[in-house]
Amino acid sequence: MISNRSLIAFISTNLIVLAIFGCNNLSEKEIEFRQSFESGKAVYNTRCANCHKPDGEGMGALYPPIANSDYLRSHSQQLPCIIYSGVKGPMMVNGAKYDWEMPASKTMDEIEMSAILTYVQSRWGDKKISVSYEEARKDINECLSGVRNKESGVRR
Repeated sequence: MISNRSLIAFISTNLIVLAIFGCNNLSEKEIEFRQSFESGKAVYNTRCANCHKPDGEGMGALYPPIANSDYLRSHSQQLPCIIYSGVKGPMMVNGAKYDWEMPASKTMDEIEMSAILTYVQSRWGDKKISVSYEEARKDINECLSGVRNKESGVRR
């Protein structure tokens, strides 16, 4: 399910990150996190920033904020399906009602999913988190099978 475009973007980003951070005394785990975070930032800016803005503040009454979002904090387990399957219908974020459809990102592969989950949750979630490709593949498969959608109430 990994596309050539994703693989090239991932490798390019990793080479840049390695060049920037490789000379420091960072652990392998920290380098991997930073690679994923920077890749996720690129995916977010390409796929999400038009509506949620680069700073995650959303777009007025149309698109909800991700930054400082009570919805993100309370739905972090459902985030993969929200990204992958999209959302239809009303939702409350920070006390405001939003009813604009978020399109599905069903072309997203495990590289992009792991990167964007790492970026969004680490930048605007409650903690620094690194999501592996294996976890992202499992998340996507659960979304496809409907397991997570049933648990989370995500509307497709």
